[in-house]
Amino acid sequence: MAKKRELSALGRVELQLAHDSLLNLKRSIVYEESEEDKDLVKPAEGSCGQPFGALPSESRPHSLIFSGMTVQNLTKLKIEFTGRLFLKPDFTERIAATTTLGQNEFYFSENLYRQLLLLEGLIPRPTEASGRAWIEAFLFRASAMLPPDKRMVLNISTLSRFVDYTAVVASQRAAGILLQDADLDILGMHAQTCFFVMETKFSNSSDDVPQAVCRMYECGKLLQKSVVRGALTNGRDWIFLLVNISDDYDSASYRKSDAVELQTTRSPDGQLRIDKPWPDFIAAILLYWIENGFAELGSNDWFEA
Repeated sequence: MAKKRELSALGRVELQLAHDSLLNLKRSIVYEESEEDKDLVKPAEGSCGQPFGALPSESRPHSLIFSGMTVQNLTKLKIEFTGRLFLKPDFTERIAATTTLGQNEFYFSENLYRQLLLLEGLIPRPTEASGRAWIEAFLFRASAMLPPDKRMVLNISTLSRFVDYTAVVASQRAAGILLQDADLDILGMHAQTCFFVMETKFSNSSDDVPQAVCRMYECGKLLQKSVVRGALTNGRDWIFLLVNISDDYDSASYRKSDAVELQTTRSPDGQLRIDKPWPDFIAAILLYWIENGFAELGSNDWFEA
């Protein structure tokens, strides 16, 4: 009985997302048998080899679906790369204006620097899971920069865990509703904007761009949005992604930025320092992109095509 109740926690939209992704995988990916691929090709016992009704809620079929994504797979799914996102030349002047935002909040600018400095000396960087501490520090800072009439709702491992974070900016009333239920159906009804964050490993983060784009595409289709924004990050390096979805939701295109990197140096006496203005810069981009998660690039954006 306990297991049956657990299975019912998977919402209709979450099951549909998993189902659609499996169909996409089936028609787009042709595996070549090799010794190193055998573990990926064969469904694990109790995993994707079973019908959804037999899957425990903590299983992660999407990990197998998306983890092998390449640019070639995106082409088969009719998802096209249309170019890079370039930082606007005036970005250095604009950063200074953001540092005073949220100065009365706990996560004001200087506290972000203190938090990042603490993390750099506390948590070993090579561990895959450690990136979340950096990611959350930046998201917390972005939430503190919002105007008083807005609130951020940060969902961790939502959308059936197809993305690692969703950040929603909403009115105080809508935020209260979203804090009670983060299901995708509720997001679609009450969220005027949504931003997707996907965690990647500390090395070769650009290799995960195809799977990040595919995850955003699937979420955008289910939310019935023509534009979705997101970021692929290990917490220190942030690649920003803009996905445009066709009117019939059958194809898409995407643009990506170069990595915006948190930079550190050591003083002559060996003391670690967080270089300015990069933390403020990353937080400022996050703020704007979270507030405009369903919008095309605008005149006030940090990037241009």
